[in-house]
Amino acid sequence: MRAKFTSAARDAIALEFDQPIVWTDALAGQFYLDGEKDKVASGALSGNVLTLKLAASSTATKLTYLKETAWSQDQLIRGTNGIAALTFCDVPLLK
Repeated sequence: MRAKFTSAARDAIALEFDQPIVWTDALAGQFYLDGEKDKVASGALSGNVLTLKLAASSTATKLTYLKETAWSQDQLIRGTNGIAALTFCDVPLLK
């Protein structure tokens, strides 16, 4: 999985998965920018790429999906095959 800002405005992040996934905006709260929650406002899918729209521009350098104490099995990114995506921690945000 790769993660990168989509523009110089740094207000959206593109995540490229190796398979199609299913997205709902309820999942936005499962992402952390430099350890901070509630920075993602929404998401949109295009093929295997999930674009996270941020609540504001960001200088974050790392992205984490799911924290060990704050997740629910009902709120997981899943592939179109129904299998949950793996978690990831401190993935570098490419420019």
